Amino acid sequence: PVNIGGVVVSNATLHNEDYISSRDLRIGDMIIVERAGEVIPQVISADITQRTGSEEKFEMPSECPSCGGITSRNVGEAALYCTNAACSAQLVRLIEHFVSKGAMDVDGMGAKLGTALIEKHFISDVADLYHLGIEHLLSVDRMAEKSSSNLLEAIDASRSRPLYRVLVGLGIPHVGLEVAELLSKRYQNIDEIIAAQTEELEDIPAVGPTIARSVSSYFQ
Repeated sequence: PVNIGGVVVSNATLHNEDYISSRDLRIGDMIIVERAGEVIPQVISADITQRTGSEEKFEMPSECPSCGGITSRNVGEAALYCTNAACSAQLVRLIEHFVSKGAMDVDGMGAKLGTALIEKHFISDVADLYHLGIEHLLSVDRMAEKSSSNLLEAIDASRSRPLYRVLVGLGIPHVGLEVAELLSKRYQNIDEIIAAQTEELEDIPAVGPTIARSVSSYFQ
């Protein structure tokens, strides 16, 4: 930890492979850090004068550390993705997003419970939430009958959410609230969106080629 402008900084995130490579940052380096905008800790460069020769170049993993699936990076993006649709780590985050207030708003469902249900093989995708019974929830540690009943009621209530909330909940890349509302105004149901061609999606105002391709490839 170091003191920068009166604040003790102990961590600075490096998540962009291009950023790491362009600055030749290596494992074991002494680094120069500043607070970008006087707030966020940012790694500026390595102090190469202090290198001992034991430093190692960093490479992003070719396999997902959670499930072993192949990783891939989309053209024009910095992020690396696991390509395994059945990856349990992705599913935990997807469920967490699906039940959030901005999406399906299922009160009482969180990451810990989602993880437990996945580990027990009760959930393999978000649709399985709607097949949960009281017996599934009661088999999870610290889930009492009252809290289980309340959760099932909350899941049932989410069935009445409008189409745009479902689209937000699915976690389709580049589809936030605004795009989801545009799609739900153009199409009557999700089956129509699934059947829509990329060119057709591009005709919707504010939906460009990137978003159209993302929606189309997701449902494909």
